[in-house]
Amino acid sequence: ATDLTVCEKLLQLFQNYASQFVIILNREQSVALFEASAELLKGYSKNHCSNRVIQKSSAEVEAEEEQAYNDILCAIQLLINLGAKDFIDACSTSGEAGVDSSQVTDMIFFGLQQILPLMTQGLLQFPTLCTHFFELVSFMMETYPDKVCQLPFDLFNTLLQSLLFGMSHHDMHVAKASLYGLASMSREHLKTQALQPILTQHAPDLLDQCLQRLFSEVIFRSVVMDRLEACGMALLPLAAADLPRLSTVMTQLCEATYQKDDRLKQAMSELLTHDILSNALLNGYEGRRARVLFKDAFSLFVSKVQSFLVLR
Repeated sequence: ATDLTVCEKLLQLFQNYASQFVIILNREQSVALFEASAELLKGYSKNHCSNRVIQKSSAEVEAEEEQAYNDILCAIQLLINLGAKDFIDACSTSGEAGVDSSQVTDMIFFGLQQILPLMTQGLLQFPTLCTHFFELVSFMMETYPDKVCQLPFDLFNTLLQSLLFGMSHHDMHVAKASLYGLASMSREHLKTQALQPILTQHAPDLLDQCLQRLFSEVIFRSVVMDRLEACGMALLPLAAADLPRLSTVMTQLCEATYQKDDRLKQAMSELLTHDILSNALLNGYEGRRARVLFKDAFSLFVSKVQSFLVLR
């Protein structure tokens, strides 16, 4: 629909229908809903997403302004409800064949691709929209990291940049969701080298950028204290994937920002021991023990670093 009001009503209809009935739909009915939703979101994106300007008004009218973007919220909630179908069918005891997991994930990533042109920093200042968007993106990153790493580079990079923006967000829940999403992607790469095609063909410094922004925008800032555990779990697989890379990034950060502070390098060397990194992703007792040790070591590292950075 070219009229935004009509399109919003259609999105509400689809969102409400999916919320109430997706649990009882069989495979054919679910596929029909997915196809209809995809067409709706495609038309919505074409007519209302690409050239739309998002502006943040004063605090007094923030609630009214956020309500003006209710169509976007409906689109996000529709994708969340459709995504639930994968788990509903996985838990079903009816014996009927459910929707293939790949059909669900393809639908959600297609839907995200349609609404991403709207997801600017201006829009993400609205609390409700921001929270729902990051819940959806981090859920997909955590649940389907293998699929995420196989996305077309432009879509993958846009989702990753959203997480990097969200990890320093003032809202603790948004930040934690972003950090856990980043951690899942990094763990997948550490286990399967899933990001190698992207690193080879598109962005060889991608992991460097993740590390640099994680340190400079979160770990070396006071905001780290309310997202400490999530931040440590994001750092662990990034560090384990390539320790020499981390050393290079830390050297660059120190030289550019902290004037070769030897205390920072010493604290980092104490944090990243070979035994912890090599066992962190193991299953069973050894893996759990390594992650607990790293969690404690990271907490101590942050306390040390925060103390002497404050005193500079």
